[in-house]
Amino acid sequence: MKKILFLFVVTALISCETKIVEPPVKAGEIALGPNTGSKYYLTSDDNVDIVKKLLESWNNMDPDGMFEVLEDTISWYVASEKKPIVADKNFIIEYMTAYDSISQVVQGYIPHQYEGQTANVVSVASRETKFKKDGTVEDDRLFERFFIRNGKIFRVMAWSAAWNTN
Repeated sequence: MKKILFLFVVTALISCETKIVEPPVKAGEIALGPNTGSKYYLTSDDNVDIVKKLLESWNNMDPDGMFEVLEDTISWYVASEKKPIVADKNFIIEYMTAYDSISQVVQGYIPHQYEGQTANVVSVASRETKFKKDGTVEDDRLFERFFIRNGKIFRVMAWSAAWNTN
C-alpha cells in the first residue's frame, strides 16, 4: 500500500506543470513628450497579426477587410499632412478611388509598449508604391506606428523619408 501511495505522489508531482513567468525586458527610452524617460518592452505577436491583416487588405484595396481590424473611425496621421485625418470606412473607400493599385512591402514588424501605456503599438518600416488612375506613381519609404486596443487599430501615425538619389 505504501508503494502504491508513493507512486501516486511521485506521479502527481511529475505531472505538475511549472510555469515560470518572467517580467518583460525593458530597454530604450522615450526622449520627448509626457512619457519622457519611460522604457519600451516587446508585446505579443498577436498585434503583428492584426497589422498584417490590415496591410494585406490595404494592398488588396479591400476596405471591408481593413475594417475587420480597424475601429469604426481612426485617427490617421498621414506623412504629408500636419493634422490627423479622421477616417472612417467611407473616407477610405473615397480615398482609394484615385488608385489602380497599392503595394506596401514591409521590412519588419516590432510589437511594443512603453511603461504606463495601455495601447499596444506595432512599428513598421516599409516601401509603399501607389499607382494612380491618372498614370502617376507615388513611391514612399515609410515608418509607421499602428496603435491597437481591444484587438482593433484606432490610430496610424506615418512618417516618410526622401529617397537618396546620389
